[in-house]
Amino acid sequence: MTQLAIQNTLSSEQENSSFILHFTDLCKLELGEENFNKWISALEIFSQSESEIIFSAPSKFIRDWVIREFVENKILLKLVEKISPRVKKLSVIYLPKAVKEADFIGSNESKVLNLSKHDNVFAFGTELNPRYNFENFVSARYNKLASSMAKIAAGIDKQIDLFDDKIPLFIHGGVGMGKTHLAQAIAWKIKEFDKSKKVVYLSAEKFMQHFVHSLRSNEILNFKEKMRSIDVLIVDDVQFLAGKASTQQEFMNCFNALVEEKKQVVLVCDRSPSNIENIDEKLKSRIAGGMVLNFKNPDYADRLEIITAMAKNYGQEICSQVLSFIAEKVATSVRDLDGALKKLIASQVFEEQKITLESTKILLCDYLQQSNSKAVTIEKIQKITADFYNIRTSDLTSKNRARSIARPRQIAMYLAKNLTRDSLPKIGAAFGGKNHATVIHSVKLITEMMLNDSKLLQEVRALEEKLGR
Repeated sequence: MTQLAIQNTLSSEQENSSFILHFTDLCKLELGEENFNKWISALEIFSQSESEIIFSAPSKFIRDWVIREFVENKILLKLVEKISPRVKKLSVIYLPKAVKEADFIGSNESKVLNLSKHDNVFAFGTELNPRYNFENFVSARYNKLASSMAKIAAGIDKQIDLFDDKIPLFIHGGVGMGKTHLAQAIAWKIKEFDKSKKVVYLSAEKFMQHFVHSLRSNEILNFKEKMRSIDVLIVDDVQFLAGKASTQQEFMNCFNALVEEKKQVVLVCDRSPSNIENIDEKLKSRIAGGMVLNFKNPDYADRLEIITAMAKNYGQEICSQVLSFIAEKVATSVRDLDGALKKLIASQVFEEQKITLESTKILLCDYLQQSNSKAVTIEKIQKITADFYNIRTSDLTSKNRARSIARPRQIAMYLAKNLTRDSLPKIGAAFGGKNHATVIHSVKLITEMMLNDSKLLQEVRALEEKLGR
């Protein structure tokens, strides 16, 4: 049966797949198979936020028909609301050919077929996203190490002899930072170099489902043989293994077997190995024995570089003032940067509205509110640091010089300096009227101590993760 041709890079693979399945079923039920196959199945998700979804149509004719028959009477919106109740606005646009080509720059049909589910070890495995390749990946300061190591793993930078190109990679960080993009880019490139390679991408949940099914159907040996025949294994959402002892054991066996046979293993997670709860210590240690890569939130300079590259890839000329505004105000994730830019492009195409600074402020109000609610502030740093060290927030602003208070205070100042755009005098004032020299001393001290004190380094990194950085 015809499936809805949706590609939504703003959601995780699991969220995207779940939405497509529910939306497809509802459309077929409410609109009928004929209407769905003729009109709705051709749509793609161009942009999606918490309160709005924008579909793109392959032609103006289909766009106009869908708008007249299913949008103006809010039929499609009501169906979407059943899946995502917070969505209150739905639009359908037609994108010019130049924009579509820019949207999929670096991909081609043959590559998509090479990594389709028919080429996967499991016939029902998850397909890779054709846009998640190195050509579309913007390498900036915040992800430079991860990008460099990924290229080594993919066989691009073989001239670097310091690292084995089959070293296991553990990529972790917040939502929407580009972890899955980079992991899948490795698979695309390896497959491009050698089409005979067996490349498998699946979530930890999917791994568990395969494992449990093999146990129940008495096919565990077949499962083990399939897993060990893989050349490149990419497992997303590794944190899902927490608390599942038998699955963890089989996963570790599989991981060990592949690594020993010099196969490539890439793991993706929302937190560092040390912060995954209810995971066997042996598995933690084995995972941490590879290259652990942390995706932090990009700073303003990184975001400006990213949003500028995105606009170029989409074939859009947007003034530097607007790009700077987006980079400054949308600080939540790379995914939100992409979503904000797509909304501006959709407005320009659909409503023929010129992109100006004023129109940007109005159009992106949802993103700006979301960014403000997630922004790291001195007050947020103080609260999380105090909770972490089991002290009171007032202790951080007091004159108490006891080590149990002074060290957390210095760490909080270090975080404030690195995670906010506040000035040194403002940071000092927020910590009980300290001067800027005290802040500088604290930042320098913590920076030097982290070089030699692994426990302190872990504590600071844990605090950064709690702050979403």
